[in-house]
Amino acid sequence: MTPPRGVPRVLCAPDKLRGALDAAAAAAALAAGARAAGAEAVELPIADGGEGTLDAFRDGATIAAVAVHDALGRPRQARLARLDDAGTFLVEAAEAVPLHDLAAHERDVERASSRGVGELIAAALDGGARTLLVAVGGTATMDGGAGMLRALGAACAADGAELLADQAVDLAGLDPRLGEVEIELLVDVAAPLTGPDGAARRFGPQKGADAAQIAALDAAHGRWARALGIDPGMPGAGAAGGLGAALQALGARTVAGADAVLDLKRFDALLAGCDLCLTAEGSVDASTLQGKAVAAVVARCAAAGVPVVVLGGRVEPGAAAELRRR
Repeated sequence: MTPPRGVPRVLCAPDKLRGALDAAAAAAALAAGARAAGAEAVELPIADGGEGTLDAFRDGATIAAVAVHDALGRPRQARLARLDDAGTFLVEAAEAVPLHDLAAHERDVERASSRGVGELIAAALDGGARTLLVAVGGTATMDGGAGMLRALGAACAADGAELLADQAVDLAGLDPRLGEVEIELLVDVAAPLTGPDGAARRFGPQKGADAAQIAALDAAHGRWARALGIDPGMPGAGAAGGLGAALQALGARTVAGADAVLDLKRFDALLAGCDLCLTAEGSVDASTLQGKAVAAVVARCAAAGVPVVVLGGRVEPGAAAELRRR
């Protein structure tokens, strides 16, 4: 039914509010408020390529449960999403090897392996994947994607400890189906693999690495990049503790996760028919400005000339001021 002339239309496009609401629940809450105020509301849960990306596609996708191994080798059920009939699959790395599921004392960058991500990719190949979208944020691993590659048939290290000891890799045994698919690496933070802003120094501390491990991993990651034949300074190579580097070695194209999600969800077309956009995330802070979904929404609303309101469970004044300038 077409709404009466003059009724405002509001696009409700939030990311998750970690620890409180996933993106779909946040969109529903915003829409309920807009409708209570007399507006028509469109619910559009979004994500940035990190943890929670699969939830943004829950409606309309075919979701399957896959038996994988978590970062510490324990059995785990992970979700895999088929987005269309053309064979587009979404693999969320944090479904298999999430950091948030590990207690502080379990975070071990040497023991942790990205094997489960490879198992998810193999399941997508078994399902007839032609395009793989791999969202890589929120993982517990720092193994440079070695565990993932090994699960897909490569001869290489299986976890962080083995990578520290030996960075050799032979990709000859990789699943041949990988050569027949297009891979997109969806990143929320386009970090390089090595250096002061690289995987070890940027993500190592939150994953349990001490100073000595961080230095050793950074050096090992450099040698790993040479073995893979990639540039360690390539944006996105350091994503998910170097998982990005392994995917780039498979030919993945690196894209900003937030923009990829907005494009897949037809954000611009939906925005064109709206008078206002509401977006949100758990914490609006400095990281928001570095490739997060809320910043991408603000940029697109500014380009389209549509007013946007940003909400957050926590809002840093500096980040809010910068978003207003955009």
